[in-house]
Amino acid sequence: MSRQFGENYRDAGLTVKQVAMLEFVDFLTVTPSRVSQAHVDSLRDSGWSDEDVVDIVHITSLFNYLVRVADGLGVELPPNRGQEEITQQLSFRDDIVLKPFGIIA
Repeated sequence: MSRQFGENYRDAGLTVKQVAMLEFVDFLTVTPSRVSQAHVDSLRDSGWSDEDVVDIVHITSLFNYLVRVADGLGVELPPNRGQEEITQQLSFRDDIVLKPFGIIA
């Protein structure tokens, strides 16, 4: 399923709310200086709260920052990265209790 997201998230069976978030994330990543109130309103209209929007912007910005640092330092990923099933990649996390998304504390 993660491969399908990467190829075309609009046809991956996601909800309208999820697609709106990914469209915003894509726009924020590619053209951050052009994000406008209309983009935020679109997220709100799709059901995202103001707190959710802040989380989406923070998480997107953090990942973009980390990618730019890695690119700037010439970090190379192993050639098979991304080919394993996600459950195999994260099997070491089975004992971790995750916090609900959007809650800080």
